Amino acid sequence: MNLTLAEVARCLGTLADEGFEETVVTEVKTDSRTVEPGDLFFCIAGENFDGHEFAALAAAKGACAVVASRMIGEIDAPVIMVRDTRTALGRLAACWRDTCGAKLVAVTGTAGKTTVKEMLFAVASQKFATAKNYRNFNNQIGLPTSMLKASADQELWIMELGISRRGDMEELAPVASPDLAIITNVGPGHLEGLGNEAGVASAKTALLRYLRQGGRAVISRDYPLLWNAALELVDAPVGFSGRDDAESDFSAAFLGALPDGRGRFRLRTPDGDGELTAPFCGRHYAENLACVAAAAHCLGLTRDDVVGGVQAMAADPQRFCRKIGGGITVIDDTYNANPLSMANALRTARELAGERPLVLVLGDMRELGAEAVLRHEELGRVIRETAPAMVFYKGDHFLDVERGFGGFMRRAGDVDEFLEAWRELCISEGAVLVKGSRSLGMELYANALCREVNAEAQGGGK
Repeated sequence: MNLTLAEVARCLGTLADEGFEETVVTEVKTDSRTVEPGDLFFCIAGENFDGHEFAALAAAKGACAVVASRMIGEIDAPVIMVRDTRTALGRLAACWRDTCGAKLVAVTGTAGKTTVKEMLFAVASQKFATAKNYRNFNNQIGLPTSMLKASADQELWIMELGISRRGDMEELAPVASPDLAIITNVGPGHLEGLGNEAGVASAKTALLRYLRQGGRAVISRDYPLLWNAALELVDAPVGFSGRDDAESDFSAAFLGALPDGRGRFRLRTPDGDGELTAPFCGRHYAENLACVAAAAHCLGLTRDDVVGGVQAMAADPQRFCRKIGGGITVIDDTYNANPLSMANALRTARELAGERPLVLVLGDMRELGAEAVLRHEELGRVIRETAPAMVFYKGDHFLDVERGFGGFMRRAGDVDEFLEAWRELCISEGAVLVKGSRSLGMELYANALCREVNAEAQGGGK
């Protein structure tokens, strides 16, 4: 960011003090521990902390000014007072985007949004100077801080938006105000805050109300709730499909896995129809690939650009990353889990395992509210489809999953207990899927098992 304090004050609707015109902001920070001289510090109040309590520390570390919503006493830095610091942070990000004149792509959805963002970034970066938010820094703090990290010479900003409750999108979407809105899919994720799948579709498509004039929407046709909700808000969304859908101009299909961990896909667009290989595997990746092809087309990019971009991607170590040691393939998909992503991962793991034994190391899916029991029983039924050799499970919903599964499961225990139980299976060839909600730390099990079988990464990305 390259704004003076005077420009910041004007963006926030406050008066500029003496000296503001000459003070250039280096970066915007919300964590006092990371403040460096010249940074602008926003006092953000969270569940476990209040940035106002650290304003003096930020000033002592050289903050050029502090943005606050309540009195903080005497500190060695100017204080810009606003009604709400979170809202002000978003307002400043939107102002910076307008100053830069960047085109913004907003990506949301129940599953796959981070992968679509990363894939589209890889594709678009071949032709445009492009910015993106880091990992899933996609909430009311992560989105604006990511936008403020983008530079004026980056003409395209690809930003992920994540929501978990009603009203989140109404806070995020005005900040993004996208030229292109992408909704990957909808499913039973964050039901605790969004109610049901219809509520998810309504909350996600609220993004479309904030499209800029002339803006376009890229929407999956594979989810009727999503497609129909989108049609109520935009006249002609660009549809895509992760199936062989003749009604979609953009579709993709998974054709199978290669021994080195790459996947074979068919990609059909108005520019052509043919096969390609990519550093990821699974039917759910076909959905992501078709989505990126549709978005790339809206940005003036070709099918060849899409193929070149995705083939150059690096694997994400926690998103369906295959790690092979001897005859054992460990599938590390530990970044997070919801019912949609869990079902996709299970079915893909079964397909990749082929005739070999499939072992599942799974954990609870969090934030499902009143539907938690139902959705975990449903998970058990999906597990049954995969005919696993063994299921290890961690979390409070063990009995719910077991009831849906109708077979024998083992509690995962701690990592050492899990490894001891794994050794008892005496499996020398097969596949192991490790997945669960982020807060369960399932990566500890994946990492331990990889060490046990000397597995190294072969592919990935989701």
